[in-house]
Amino acid sequence: MKTGEKRSARTQPVVTPRYDVTVSGTHPTPEHEILIADTGLAALVTAGLLDRAGFDPLLASSPIDRSPPRVTVIWEPGLRILERLGLRASVERRGTRVTELERAGSEKSWEADASSEIALVAVGRDQLQALLDQAVRSRTRVTDRVVTEFESATSGVRATFDHEGTESFDVAVTADRSLSADHAPEPDGRVHTWECYEFERRAKATESWGASAAAFAIPTGDSTSLRLVTTAETPARAAVSADDVADRFSHLDPSTADLKRALRDSGFEYRRVRLAAPAFVATGRIGLVGPAARPALPGTHLGPSTDIETAWALATSIANASGMKEALSAYERCRRELSARFRAQFDDQRMSDRMLSPEFRLLFSARRLAFSQVTGDLPFN
Repeated sequence: MKTGEKRSARTQPVVTPRYDVTVSGTHPTPEHEILIADTGLAALVTAGLLDRAGFDPLLASSPIDRSPPRVTVIWEPGLRILERLGLRASVERRGTRVTELERAGSEKSWEADASSEIALVAVGRDQLQALLDQAVRSRTRVTDRVVTEFESATSGVRATFDHEGTESFDVAVTADRSLSADHAPEPDGRVHTWECYEFERRAKATESWGASAAAFAIPTGDSTSLRLVTTAETPARAAVSADDVADRFSHLDPSTADLKRALRDSGFEYRRVRLAAPAFVATGRIGLVGPAARPALPGTHLGPSTDIETAWALATSIANASGMKEALSAYERCRRELSARFRAQFDDQRMSDRMLSPEFRLLFSARRLAFSQVTGDLPFN
């Protein structure tokens, strides 16, 4: 065990998972050294799934570790995977379970499936982190050192810790693209998002759509998480002005005065992102998960669930391949299929709502894209 590593007691999870990462008879030996250089949601789920498949990963931080949003919304696909870690029941108890999502002024955005009700849970970041710490970090090797660089080697990966010492691993997992030598800066995004967490309590989850703007409201206990999205050009000054933001979305929400007051009083988080799918999710022996491995679908609240799914896809590939190289190749193929679906849906001209911009036609159909992994041919179910 390396200096700074902590060995946690390998206790059994409180709840027996309904599903597990299945392991074939030719899986790589659990003695393979696996480094997970990230402590965000996807990384912790990856560590937990690999641990339950018989591996012994080492968990470290990366320079830009990402925390889940202050209020994390997890859809049914993500909940199914958390169930494999014994976490679904706890997340549902501590969060706000939403069973109905309506499109304001129109039909429902989705209907409950006949065999399995599609639902989502909004849970506080701190509560989710505590549950992950109990279920994953308490069972996993952890090092206090920070991984600052990866370098692919002939038979593995060399990781640099704290800009000093290096160490070899058979495979590395991260949600931080900057650690890879193949990383290239991404161009500025053209989708603008704002999130306010202290909006007045609403009874139902709702969404409202315009040609290039949308508003999503998710109940979170005593308040509502409100997310606003637009692809329209937004000057920097307008992006940080509560009055300008409220005016921009006034046609979607009748309570403009309440929106202005909420934005002023409780503040908001603003981001500018790109609507795109990653070019690759594996390079050499480095596998990407989380935000680095999923299409960006801002405003849909699908991010956390898709991040969890990338963790499951990579952990399953590692557990069932005949070697680490084969595992990363299988994972890359799996994600390329999803990226191809993403691009095809973006270019699909058969979408019924011609009033929406191309970006918003994709956002509007994003749930079908994400949920297809549950019932489609990708290794999810």
